[in-house]
Amino acid sequence: MKIFLTEIEAYGATFAGPNIIAKSIEEAEEAAKNNGMNVIGELDSIYIDNEAAQHMNVLQTERTIH
Repeated sequence: MKIFLTEIEAYGATFAGPNIIAKSIEEAEEAAKNNGMNVIGELDSIYIDNEAAQHMNVLQTERTIH
């Protein structure tokens, strides 16, 4: 299973949406579409450096994620 990040538009602005957990981007996009959201990428990792700052890395996708 993979974690896909979403966004949603409301009140004339774009907001982060809920994460979708699915086997493929196609499944995630279908779930997002059915709920008025857009898939913006796949969560790859969260890296914590020596200063304890968190950095999220997101794979941007055109539909194919390797």
